Amino acid sequence: MADGSDEPVDGEIVAEPDLSQLLEIARISQSAGVVASSIELRRLDEGEILTFDIMTEPTVEEPATDVREVERIHFVYREGRAFGRTAPYNVLCDREDFPRKIGHLCSGEPGCRAAPCLALGGIQPIYERAGIEAIMTRLRDFLRDAKTGTLMMDGWEPVPFGVGQKLRMGQLEPRTFQEHAFAYPDAGSAMGVAISFDDDDRKQVSVFSQILQPDDVTKAIGHHNGNFGGERHAIPWVFVWREPLAVERDALFENWRTGGELLEGMKAIGVDAAFVSAILELRKNDVDFRCHRPPLGGKAMVVIIGVWRPAPIMSALFGYSDDPAARSLELRAFLISQDLNKDILDADTRIETIVGDYPPRPSLMRWVAGVDPLPPVALLGHGALGSAIHDNLARSGMEDVFVWDKDRIHPHNLARHSARTRDVYANKADQAKRLTDALWHDEGRSEAVKDDIATVEIDVLKARTGGRLVIDATADEQVRLRMDELRGSTEATIVRTEMYHEGRLGMTFVSPPGGPTLSDMMLATIGLAPDNPDVAAWLNYEDRHPLGPDPLLYGFGCTSMTVHLPKHAVEQQASVACTAILGDRSEAGVLLNPLDERLRPKGARWVPIAPFTVLRPASADDWQIRVSASAIAALEAERTAALPAETGGYLYGSWDPTRRVITVIHASSLPPGSAATETRLELGKAGGTLAERRLTRLARGRVYLCGTWHSHPDGSAHMSGRDDRAMTAHAEKDAPDLRPTLMIIVAQDDIQAHLRLP
Repeated sequence: MADGSDEPVDGEIVAEPDLSQLLEIARISQSAGVVASSIELRRLDEGEILTFDIMTEPTVEEPATDVREVERIHFVYREGRAFGRTAPYNVLCDREDFPRKIGHLCSGEPGCRAAPCLALGGIQPIYERAGIEAIMTRLRDFLRDAKTGTLMMDGWEPVPFGVGQKLRMGQLEPRTFQEHAFAYPDAGSAMGVAISFDDDDRKQVSVFSQILQPDDVTKAIGHHNGNFGGERHAIPWVFVWREPLAVERDALFENWRTGGELLEGMKAIGVDAAFVSAILELRKNDVDFRCHRPPLGGKAMVVIIGVWRPAPIMSALFGYSDDPAARSLELRAFLISQDLNKDILDADTRIETIVGDYPPRPSLMRWVAGVDPLPPVALLGHGALGSAIHDNLARSGMEDVFVWDKDRIHPHNLARHSARTRDVYANKADQAKRLTDALWHDEGRSEAVKDDIATVEIDVLKARTGGRLVIDATADEQVRLRMDELRGSTEATIVRTEMYHEGRLGMTFVSPPGGPTLSDMMLATIGLAPDNPDVAAWLNYEDRHPLGPDPLLYGFGCTSMTVHLPKHAVEQQASVACTAILGDRSEAGVLLNPLDERLRPKGARWVPIAPFTVLRPASADDWQIRVSASAIAALEAERTAALPAETGGYLYGSWDPTRRVITVIHASSLPPGSAATETRLELGKAGGTLAERRLTRLARGRVYLCGTWHSHPDGSAHMSGRDDRAMTAHAEKDAPDLRPTLMIIVAQDDIQAHLRLP
């Protein structure tokens, strides 16, 4: 951004500009309002300066400020900036009496020329996108709004730092100071402690927001210095402000370089007396301002000045108070440094403006990421995929998480895990906690749980995950079944994410309260094989490679199963999973993310999955018959289309005797060779329809024949005598293979499952 720290001086006129400079001059001369004959390009010792006159827009009424019909402008190019290739380093108004009470002026050295603030984020990015005309447009807009007195129409913007200003990086939480000053308008000053590092490795200041009494400042300084082995890094800070009625419109902050200039600036603001009084109070309590400054040490402190503005700071800026009245306090912080043998208030004290970064906290990360707050998270599994998800969520503002993993980190894990060599043989959950603790400064809650998820009591799992978003990244089939148990007993949203086909197919299942179980959704996803080539390719691969991953030598005599997959492929799958985790999460479904053979993304696809209908057969009410919404729709549609005759077909899915569940995802149409009338149905052989053959072939044994269905044109879905005889005949055929016999009957507004167990 522009600033006024450099005065234009006479220099040599450039006699022969190069082609890029000639083109830039042509663009500026053709820009609205520019007096082409006034353009001069001069070469200085430190760069170049372009000077031109520009006519300001006429006003209907008398101008509100002394912005004249023609203003002379200087574009200064230095510090690596070059005319014709970059934006100006400085933009200055030539007149020494250019009005200063208009706002939106950059801070410069005392007495410097006015420097319009044309962009809070600097004008070089604007130049790179749209060229010099974008800068000229902003200059014209600034002069117009300054002339009409409307620069402040949209609210107060903070006075930006000057480009040439000496800056010190630091951390500061502005809302604390704004709200304290607003709550105690007559106090005028407050004090606390900061940490200052001033050596070759680090030059930074961190301001603790805690307000201290004068007699506690010395204790706090001693406490913090003790944490650094006695080195003097803790220094006091003093915050000064006036009462909220003292509203200022001028650009009061300048590029103060010495203690004398700072005190003169405080006097203009009206906080000098409060500042001196606070210094005297610190001295009474034995604060000596000493700090570590190589090679001989020195003295230092931080001063924070608050100025009340006519409107709240613009809402686009993060970290300020949510209270509009408190948010109207503009803040500027300075590091004051002095030699050890001099007084901290001497006129030659060195002044550096502190760039007040907000501390690294979840709220800041959410704002930067642009995401909504996450509920408390239970992350199950912190392997390659889990650690990548954990890192993404922690950097997206997650602030309450427990990570559940019993395993340790081994050397080969480093190829895909977020861990480092110092973490080898540490517990994975502990490593996750160290990461979040390192990211979250003094906010956020992280906990490591090292129990075995697959064997822990379901009541314990339910209690630990209660009220949390459950993210299962274990890729463990036993844990999937535990998640099904959890789905049936809690209102938690459960997200399970895993990778198949050697990392080339990522699946992220989202099961909100009342949604289908993870097993339901997995079988429904397998059922996509006839229509989804990536799912079909995965199932075909696993059918051709039944032994699974390769063994990795593990010590001298053990092995660990692994896949050959780079970390960037894991991160691609984790990134897509995080879009579901950080998204709506109210719709159940699976997010499929296929990669090609070179691990390049092919495009994620969201597949919604409706809740399954649960039928409980009267003859075996401890069993569940879970039927997908698509299968239910097919049953009803086939029955309606066949009326007044009966119809029927075969059911495909899977069954689990341990869990006492039969899951149906496909209901066939009437197979070839069937005989159907209004009172009688004889089914042809199973597998007779094209849909059946394609499903069973492409599902590679994951989906199979598990029952029959038929319709009743009238009446209920209870079994008739003929149905009972037919089911008995089927059961006799199924019994040798210990298979259950399932028959679903669909009638008008009624559907029932009938089951015979071997």
